[in-house]
Amino acid sequence: MKWMFGRTAMWLFATAAAAPMVLAAQLPDGDGKKILETACTSCHGIDGVTSMKMGKEGWEGLVASMVSLGAQVDQKDAPVLIDYLVKNFGPAGAKPAAGQSAASEAETKKLLESACASCHDLGLVSEQHLTKEEWQGVVASMVAKGASLTEKDAPALVDYLAKTYGPKK
Repeated sequence: MKWMFGRTAMWLFATAAAAPMVLAAQLPDGDGKKILETACTSCHGIDGVTSMKMGKEGWEGLVASMVSLGAQVDQKDAPVLIDYLVKNFGPAGAKPAAGQSAASEAETKKLLESACASCHDLGLVSEQHLTKEEWQGVVASMVAKGASLTEKDAPALVDYLAKTYGPKK
């Protein structure tokens, strides 16, 4: 029994010790990397962060939302983190997955109704007139809060929201 506990403890120690090296290998160098490793990956896996591909407004909204939920980011560090995220995980690097097709408008509307209307009145959604990047931040925030939306469906929902409930002209 003692040997089994010792072996498990050694495995846990080795795993914890290797985690920063794995994260460091996956993230590009730059100002903000350490903030991301410390503040974001304490609750989220790195893939969730690197797959979002948002612009500055989207990352600002998401960082503000995460800070309001308890993420430990100093106010002076937030712009550094946001610039790092935009530079390394901004829309320029966004590429749809191979074979991914855009969801039809009717399917996406059903997705909106099931993922959003389970907690919100759709009137709240229709009152917002946000840019695509702002909708990305909102959707990412709602997913972080438990909205039932797959990573595959999020871009279609964001496109639909931006098209249907974008800024008034």
